[in-house]
Amino acid sequence: MSSSFLVLLVIAVFMGALIGLWLRPSHREQPSEPPMHRSPEEGRKSLAELIQAGQTINAIKLYRELYGVGLKEAKDAVEAMRDGRAPMALPERRELSDSDADDAIARAIRDNDLIQAIKLYRAQHGVGLKEAKDAVEAMRANVLRRG
Repeated sequence: MSSSFLVLLVIAVFMGALIGLWLRPSHREQPSEPPMHRSPEEGRKSLAELIQAGQTINAIKLYRELYGVGLKEAKDAVEAMRDGRAPMALPERRELSDSDADDAIARAIRDNDLIQAIKLYRAQHGVGLKEAKDAVEAMRANVLRRG
């Protein structure tokens, strides 16, 4: 009797492991990177498809690529779209002239809002976070020296 109980126990453990693997959330295959897109319309369409397919991480990556925002802002936007709290569309991207962008960056530095200044610098110059941070810190040092 103990050997049949042992066999049943082994079978139950094996079946439990198989069911656990099958029910894992990562059982859906996701591409490592979202595809590059040629137009904003194609990007919005792909974004909606990624969200509807449950590929939230890739949707967040694509949202960041399309709109040039930070991780938290992209995550919040994608989750709002996924949950039906926001339409499946990107907000309008406002393009600033060079002088308007420079004024907005300088204003953010004067207001000691360095995060906003870095975001504006990145959006205007298309650089990475470190380069934008270094540039804004240099601009801030100049502002502080001038008084």
